[in-house]
Amino acid sequence: MKKINLKRIFGIVFAVALLSSCASTSTSGAAKLTKTKSRAFWKIEGTDKNGNPSTVYIQGTFHLGDERILPLADEVQNAFVSADRIVGEISTEGYAELAARAPELNAPNKDGKKITDHLTDEEKAFMAQIFQQNLPLVDPLDPWQATTAITASLYTASGLSAEYGLDNSFIASATQLGRTWEGLDDIQTQIDVITFGDYDFQINTLKEMIKTLQNPEDSKELLGMTSGLYEAYVKDDMKEMEKLFDKSNADDVAEDPRYKDMLDLVYTKRNKDWAGDITNYLNEGGTTFIFAGTAHWLGDVSVFKFLRDMKTIR
Repeated sequence: MKKINLKRIFGIVFAVALLSSCASTSTSGAAKLTKTKSRAFWKIEGTDKNGNPSTVYIQGTFHLGDERILPLADEVQNAFVSADRIVGEISTEGYAELAARAPELNAPNKDGKKITDHLTDEEKAFMAQIFQQNLPLVDPLDPWQATTAITASLYTASGLSAEYGLDNSFIASATQLGRTWEGLDDIQTQIDVITFGDYDFQINTLKEMIKTLQNPEDSKELLGMTSGLYEAYVKDDMKEMEKLFDKSNADDVAEDPRYKDMLDLVYTKRNKDWAGDITNYLNEGGTTFIFAGTAHWLGDVSVFKFLRDMKTIR
């Protein structure tokens, strides 16, 4: 399996959960980053622009899950409830805007194209098997919609559900507490991530997913990697998650340079922007609780890497 990898899939998965840069200034001194004993939970301790203590808590999330990741550790729940500022990937207002734009996102392709017109007979048969009576509804949509739905089915086959996604859990808790939350991304950034690429690129991505799932060995490997990624998350094994995320990225770029553009948009650019946001939160002071996908906090282009480059953390 060369071209479908977990880091790309993890980026797509946030679309599943969604649809069912700030300028930076260095802090007065490099803050201390600590990985806590709780699952995918970090703490940054520094000072604000006035020299007062300033803390940013970061909860790496898995957008889908099962009952094993709830309830959260007491230190996570206490940090969330007592935080002066709550931050997700999208703000309270952003979710409302996304809902308002749902008809636009779910509209048929503006040029009247149909997905099955660009597929082989075998690929059409796979689509018919997956979508069954709903295929006529999916066919006129842009291909990213079909890829997102197939990705959701992959995670469902792994026993995971958006019902247990931590992002949804934090949003529900904040709403119950009457709290609003800020967003690391604006809505257009999220939409650009979800709908990345022109029609041909999206068709190719869909074809690769179908090809992988049609091949018994590749399908088994992908399902195993998907389950392995989640198991590593449950066990708080960040090194294993990094290894699985990075597997086959080089093959992606070698096959089609546009995959690098996608990974840069989904991870590198956003992570750099988020590092600027966190630097600003530290400068503003108080306590900030951030919940966002775990992939953004791991690897060579992680948010933490950019925070070190900016001298925000040591």
